[in-house]
This record gives sequence, C-alpha cells and structure tokens, in this order.
Amino acid sequence: MVAYSSILVVLVYLAFTIFISYLVNKRSSNRGDFSTGGKQFGWLTVGISILATYISAMTFVGMPGWVYSDGMQAIAIHLNYPIVIFFSVVFFIPIFYKLGLTSIYEYLEHRFGVITRTINSLVFIVVQCIASGIILYAVSLILVRILPISVEEAIIYISLFTALYTYAGGISTVIWTDVMQSGFLLAGCIAVFATLVMNLPDLGALPELSQAVETKLSMANLSTSFGDDTTLMAGLIAVSFLHLSVYGSNQLIIQRTLATRSVETAQKSMLVCGYGAFFIYLFFSLMGVLLFVFYQGQPFENSNDVILDFVFNHTHPLIVGLIMAALSAAAMSTLDSSYNSMATVATFDIYKRFIKPDHDNAHYEKVARRLSLSCAVLVVIPAMLAISNESVLKSIASLTSIFVGIRLGSFLLGIFSRSSNEAGIIAASITSILAILVCQSAGIAWPWYAPAGTVVFIATGLIVSRVKGQTTASQLAFFEQQKSLYTAPKTSQYMLLVFAAFTVLACFFLPNLLAEAIF
Repeated sequence: MVAYSSILVVLVYLAFTIFISYLVNKRSSNRGDFSTGGKQFGWLTVGISILATYISAMTFVGMPGWVYSDGMQAIAIHLNYPIVIFFSVVFFIPIFYKLGLTSIYEYLEHRFGVITRTINSLVFIVVQCIASGIILYAVSLILVRILPISVEEAIIYISLFTALYTYAGGISTVIWTDVMQSGFLLAGCIAVFATLVMNLPDLGALPELSQAVETKLSMANLSTSFGDDTTLMAGLIAVSFLHLSVYGSNQLIIQRTLATRSVETAQKSMLVCGYGAFFIYLFFSLMGVLLFVFYQGQPFENSNDVILDFVFNHTHPLIVGLIMAALSAAAMSTLDSSYNSMATVATFDIYKRFIKPDHDNAHYEKVARRLSLSCAVLVVIPAMLAISNESVLKSIASLTSIFVGIRLGSFLLGIFSRSSNEAGIIAASITSILAILVCQSAGIAWPWYAPAGTVVFIATGLIVSRVKGQTTASQLAFFEQQKSLYTAPKTSQYMLLVFAAFTVLACFFLPNLLAEAIF
C-alpha cells in the first residue's frame, strides 16, 4: 500500500499542471495560439521543452533497464546528437521558420506536390501514434502499482487527463507544462540516484560481481557487425539517420522552434539538446549500472521493472510520490506534444487541404483543438498493444525506424536535389519500406533500418525522377528561393562537432573513471 504522502506529491503535481493550463488558456488570445503560441517563447524555455519531450518516461524506465541487461554500450546510440543538431539548425530550421510554416509538411507540397505532403503527414501521424502509445504504456506500469486499477484503465485515465489540458491551452500549455514537468523529473532523478548510491553493497566482498560490473561499464563497442545494435558504428552512423528525422523533419520537435521569437532563437533552442542530451543519457546509463550493483545482477523478467522495483520497494514514501509525479510528468510532456502536433498536422495537412480549405484561422484553431482529443483516443490503441518484455526505449526506436526513409528522405531530396520530383518520391516511399522488410528478414539490427531506408529512398527518388514525372516552373523557383534562407553556421553551432568528438573519446576513458568511483 502506498503511503498518503506519496499520493499527496502526485496530487500537487497534477494541481500545478491544471493551474498552468488555466493561466495559459486565460492569456492566450493570439491567432494561431494552438499551434505556434504567438511566437512568444525564448530559446531556453523551448530548449527545455524539446528535451522534456524526447527524453521522457521512455528514458527513465527504458534506459536503466537496457543498460542493466546490455551494459553502457547502449549509450552509443545517443552519441550522434551534436552532429544531428548541427545539421538541423543549419539546414532545416531556417527553411521552416522563414517560410512561416505551421505544419512542416506544407513545405513538401511547395517543393513536390500534394501527394508527397499527404504521404508524409500520414506517416507522421502513424509513427507518432505508435511511439506515444508505447510511452503511455510505460507510465501506466507505474499507476497500476499504486492504484487498484488495470493497465488498460491507467492508459485511458492518463491519456484523457493529458488531452484535456492540451486542448485548453495548445502549444503554449504544452511548452510551459514541459518546463514544469522537467523540474519534477530532475528532482525525482536526483532523489533516486542519491538513495541508490547510499545503499550500494561493498563490491570488494563480491569479486564475481565486480567483474560483471566492469563489463557493464564498457562503453566503446568497436564491433563492425550489422547484427549488433550497440556498436559505435551503429550509434554514429546508423542512428544519426533516425535522430535527424526526429530533430530535422519531425513536426513534434520542429513545432516548438516555430513558436520562438526569431529564427536565431529557434536555432539556439535546439543547441540545448545538442549539448545536453549526452549528459542526460550518461546519467541514466550510470543509474542502470548502479541498479545492477544494488541487485547484484539479479535477473528480471521485464527489464522495464528494474528501476520501478527499486523505487517502490527501496525508497522513502516521499520519494515514491516524487518519482510517480516525475514519471507522470515525463510521459505527459511527450504525450501533450504528440496530441498537439498530430492535431496540427491533421488540421492543416488534411482537413484544411482537402475538406474545408477556405475558412478563417479561428475555425482551424477550433478544429485543431477538437482533433487533439481525437488523437488522445487514437494513441490508446497502440498503448493497449505495447505490453512487452522489450526495453520501452528500444521498442520505440526500432518501430519508428521503419518509416525513417520516407520521413527524412523526402526533405533531403527537397532541400538538396534540384531534379527530384513527386513521381520519384512516390516510388521511393514504396522501395524504402521494402528495404526495411529485407533488413528485418536478414537479421540486421534495427539501427541500420534508418540508413538503409533513407539511402534506398534517395537512390530510388533520384533515378525515377530522371525517367518519369517533371518538376514545374514554380517548384524550380521554390527550390532556388530556399537557398537564400540559409545562413553561415555560428561558432556555437560548429562547436557541436567538436563536442561530438569529445563524447566519442569519453567512451574510452570514462569507464575507468567510473570504475574507480564505484569500487
């Protein structure tokens, strides 16, 4: 039975969320508030929101569990963030922001045509629905430990609560609640980490465990096998394609940057993730190793249960409440973003484009708000199907990789290839998915789905565009126009590449430093 003090902490969090939603809704009167928030936000606020959105409950639950099972080599898939953010802020953000887009898929219609825009819009909705469903399932695992309800009921309750405050305030509520939620998550993480450190057994008396811990601390997997998903090669090359599709061509993330005051502010907000993600994933990876030490390598049937077991059975009731609030906050920071971005895409790329194209902004704002509730219902479906023994983090990454070729390839061809046309995009969309299916049947690890799908997409798009279809005069003019939207990278952006090199080198010397600290 969970103590009343635990429930009190959660209630305080829920009250703060409702209060912020009320304040934002009361002051939001700008046109387009639901999707762009009146372009009022600074770089730090949006940067924290981006981190809170992508580094969510899936990280808190999934990353320690993954490291508990496979060791700190799992951090390899997060070493590419500085490289990915560099390309995003240099090439993608300036185009989307300066064109004044609400949905980034509008760009694809200007560049290729309405079919390309529609394909990518539908792919985004499907991918985001799957990813959000798995996150919704992850946080539901917590609620069933403290309340006499089933996982299915928990999924429904969380989805409804998140949908209601998202409906009330739109992207402004999403961003401000993300900032508040990140505070709860940080406090919860520090509390768990401190409790864990204070209760570690003496490794000096456990020589066999010491050897196992040294293995877990290894970070640099130099294998060149395409069947291994935690190699440096996979992290720096393969997963870069996946993360570039997230931070460069994904409405969920880009929509936040479109809510900033200027293109420079939008670019700066992304740097928060470029420089901060490595340290956050390092923290959760270390937590996974410490949990391995605490439990002395005890096997768990479900790796997602490792950190939850520690929280509920080995910490103070107040910390239990803080973690419950933190994990709820972490999940909701992603869910509210998903509902808002999915509703925006459904409204502007489907409803406005095909159903009622000639209404005013107030009408589309009303439709977007209502569709956010529909999206909350839609996400419940994959959440019900997400019960799995796989790491939540690993499940999301592997599922979303299937569509990376379409999501990323369309924008890469649009930005860098003058000759590409819509016929090429349509053919490439088909061959890209077929390439992923071949990779799956060949036993290739999931990180390589993204580059395989993207490379096949680009190759097919270029070849087919040469023999079929055409690029109109207006599309060619648009291609030339977008060249003027770029600006030379700043020093802070170039330093991302230097920081990327530092993080790779850290994988070779950090294990020894961590071993000295633990032993």
